Amino acid sequence: MHTRCMPSTLLQIRGLDPSTRDELKIRAARRGQSLTAYVRDLLEREASTPDLAEVLARVDRRAGGSTVSSVDLIRADRDGR
Repeated sequence: MHTRCMPSTLLQIRGLDPSTRDELKIRAARRGQSLTAYVRDLLEREASTPDLAEVLARVDRRAGGSTVSSVDLIRADRDGR
């Protein structure tokens, strides 16, 4: 249940296939939620999940911009056998 006090924002989705809407309604009902609450949760979860570009940027930062390629590492490992 949504307990935070937030300003109301209206979001209209045009061109949504009725079968998609119906499936979302079914899923919402299974969770004991209204369609609005269910879709809001989906959107909030999506917005809080980093996209691929952000994940790759984090990996680059953690790697410290390593200039060693994976090919070089594999070759060095094979040469060491």
